Amino acid sequence: MRITFDIDPIPASRPRVSRWSTYYPKRYTKFREKMKALTGELETTPFEKLVSVSVVFHIGMPKSWSKKKKKEKNKGFCDNNADLDNYQKAILDSLNGVLYIDDRQIVEIFASKRYSDKPFIELEIHEIGEENDCREIGNV
Repeated sequence: MRITFDIDPIPASRPRVSRWSTYYPKRYTKFREKMKALTGELETTPFEKLVSVSVVFHIGMPKSWSKKKKKEKNKGFCDNNADLDNYQKAILDSLNGVLYIDDRQIVEIFASKRYSDKPFIELEIHEIGEENDCREIGNV
């Protein structure tokens, strides 16, 4: 199954703790709300078996960059300061209960982040069998 989410990828952030409550920063909270709306439109039944996920994060380029630099970096690997695993956490947590029952079913992940004129997330997910259907490291 291949899905494209028309949303600006945001890395997951740690919850902030105040004297009265625990909360997430506004930017991440807005991402989670928008993902909830986008996943609510999907008409899928969650996978029950183990799954393999491939995801490409198309990150928007900074507006301060020159046209020349934007053209040069477009579709190239993204070298911003945000960790790839934080982008993964944000999207995979949003898909809990939608594409799979729980994210512990994910046994294989392929991910990359690239610069793009238009930010979005490409996700491909498929169910894998119990019988050593996974690739071994070095044999990818």
